[in-house]
This record gives sequence, structure tokens and C-alpha cells, in this order.
Amino acid sequence: MAPSGPELSILLAVLAEYEVDAESTADVGAGLALADVPLDPYDFALAMIPAEHRERDVSLSAIYVEIGVAAARDLPLIVIAEPPDPPSPALAGVATIITQLDNEEALRLQIGLFVRRMQAVPRAQRPARPPTRAAAPVPESYAARLHAARISPPGLKGFAFEQLVSDLLREAGAQAEQRSPGEPDTGVDIAAFIPGEEQRLGTVMFQVKGGKLSGHALREVQQRLSDQVLRAGAGLGVLVYDQVTPAARNTEPAPLVLRLGIDELLAELETRPLSAVLIQARNRAVHGM
Repeated sequence: MAPSGPELSILLAVLAEYEVDAESTADVGAGLALADVPLDPYDFALAMIPAEHRERDVSLSAIYVEIGVAAARDLPLIVIAEPPDPPSPALAGVATIITQLDNEEALRLQIGLFVRRMQAVPRAQRPARPPTRAAAPVPESYAARLHAARISPPGLKGFAFEQLVSDLLREAGAQAEQRSPGEPDTGVDIAAFIPGEEQRLGTVMFQVKGGKLSGHALREVQQRLSDQVLRAGAGLGVLVYDQVTPAARNTEPAPLVLRLGIDELLAELETRPLSAVLIQARNRAVHGM
């Protein structure tokens, strides 16, 4: 779903990387005509809202109609909205990527996360509407797993912490994709988004560190994560750590990065949803509180 004019070659190349065959609604049923098209053969829909879209209001009205048709027919949906204009409030609750169409790295990361989620759960097994997830107590097993991770051998400790945080994010309602063991450490261990919070938080990149971080190590980890967030056009970076030295506590965070101790994260998730925890932590970081 895209108006004529925007250059879609990079987007189509990224979709091809994930073996996605794309078909334009202009070829199968534009605007309200899409309501008469059988959508069962399609795994998901992708809509494009270009920058300066007010200049294309006529064509975009058809795109919004098509988005409504796809949503009403329970077809999984992702929207790419180019900055600087914010997405329309009508898209609240829809998985939204806010990036330029020529930002290949951002498209590859965020579309890849969405496509892998679609591949992991066959359409017939997906709920028609994702349930709203209320805050639930963190299972006691996480406290035991955290203790086990802390006493793991050095060669296994890092992965044990990463797996714990990855499972915890999913338990809290996030869609998360974890770096596989053996993959190079690029500064990001987990990429995730929270359904319904895509516009407020965007894609969230996590780096997980066990052991105790010194001030120098903390600055280095934060900066690498910040660089990846900026490069990929993600919404936020979160460093989840086990311990830091006393001197490291005064280390300033890097741009678009906040940090949370694993004990703090577990305690917060006992009473509040993950989105509320991240938004409050982000607000504290912005205001230097």
C-alpha cells in the first residue's frame, strides 16, 4: 500500500532478503475495492506514508482506506511513516516504523523483526486481536534464574543473562528477537517492540551485561548501543546490567540510551507493565532525575 512517487527499491530489496513476495494494492484492489479482494493468500500487509504527505492527500486517502480494510479483515499490518511529520492518530495501535525509505539498516532491522514474528506463528494460530496485557507478577522462577546466571561459569554467564532478559521481555508482552549464540557482538543483544506502543517507544534495542561494569566499560557499552540505535532509526536503547562500580553510577547515559539494573527491572515488572517501566525510565533519563 503506497502512493505513486516514493522510491521503493530499497524497501523491496529488504523484503526480498526475507523471501517476501510483495504485491501492490494498485494491482489487486485500490482503495475500497480492496474490500472485495480475498486476503487469505496474504500473510501481512505493509503500508507506506511518505514525508510531506499532505501534498498527496488524494492518494493517501486510498491508503488509509486500505489500511482500514486490512485491519478489519485481521490481516497483520505494519506501517512505514517517513519523518518529520508524525503518523496520524488514526494509526494508533498499529505496528509503525518511523524512518526514511532510504534507511536500509533501519528497514532491515525492523521489518526483519516483524517478518520473523509472522513466520514464527502461522496466521491461523494468531488471535484476531492481540489481548491487552495487564501487569502480572514476575514468576518466582526469574529470581532463581538470576541467581543461577550470577554463579554461572564465565564463558556461560553472558548468554545466561541474555536469555533471562529475552524471556522476561516476552513474558511482559514484548515481541523480541535475540542475537543467536556465536553471532558477532554489534552492541545489541535483543531487538523488541511492544504491541500497541510502537509510536511511543518504537523498536527498542537491548544490550545485556552480566558481572560488574566499571565507569569506562559502562561508557563504552552505552556509546556502542547509542550508535546502533541512531544508525538503525530505532526508538530507544536499553542497557540492562547486573552491577556497576560505585564510581560508574555517575556516568552520563549516551543519546537515546537508558540503563536499568536487572534487580530494578524485575522489581518494577512485579507491579507495572513493561511499557510503563520503559517510559518512566526514559523520562528520568531525559530530565536527569
